[in-house]
Amino acid sequence: MPNIDDKQLAIASVYARSILELAQDQGVTDSLLAEFEEVAGALATNPELADFFSSPLVDSTERGASLEKIFRGKASDLLVDSLQVINRKGRLEMLATIVIALRQERQALRGEIEVEVATAVPLSDALRARLQTAVDQFSGKKSQLVEVVDPELLGGMVLRLGDQKIDSSVARELEKMNEILAARTSREILRARRTRVDSRA
Repeated sequence: MPNIDDKQLAIASVYARSILELAQDQGVTDSLLAEFEEVAGALATNPELADFFSSPLVDSTERGASLEKIFRGKASDLLVDSLQVINRKGRLEMLATIVIALRQERQALRGEIEVEVATAVPLSDALRARLQTAVDQFSGKKSQLVEVVDPELLGGMVLRLGDQKIDSSVARELEKMNEILAARTSREILRARRTRVDSRA
C-alpha cells in the first residue's frame, strides 16, 4: 500500500461513498470498481493521459468533452458520470487516491479490512492463518492480508491495520509469530551465507 496523504484520502472518501451508494443501488459495485481500477491503471502507465487528467492548463469543459468521447458507450454510464463530476470539481488528479478510497469503502460495507503485513521472509501457511485469526478477532472484521516481503527487515513483522492500535492479546500473538519469523530469517541469512561460501570454494 503506497503512502497516502490523509487529507487527500479524506476528500477521496467523500467521493467514494457517494459513488458506491449509486453503485449499490444499481447492483454494480464490483464492476464499477473494476472500471475505476482499469482507468487508474491506464493513467499509471500512460504519462500523457495522466497529464491530460491532471493538468491545470486543460480547461475542464474541454476535458469533459474528451471524457465523453473516450469513455461514453465504451464504459458504464455511472463511471463516465462519476468522472465528469470529479472533473467539474477539479479533482481528477486524485483519481488514484479515489480508487483506493473506493476499495476501502467497499471493504467497510462488507465488514472487511485490508491489513498490510511486511516480513523479512514469506509467511508460511500456518503463520498466515494464525495472523489472520488474531487480526480478525481484534478488528471484528474479516481481514484481507496484503503481504510484502522486505529483506531489509531483520526479523519479525511490521503490521499496518489502518489507524488502530494493536491490543495486548493480538500483541502477544504477534510477538510469538515475530520470534518464529526472526528465527526463520536467521536461518535464511545463514543459508545464503553458506551458499556464497560454498560457491567461492
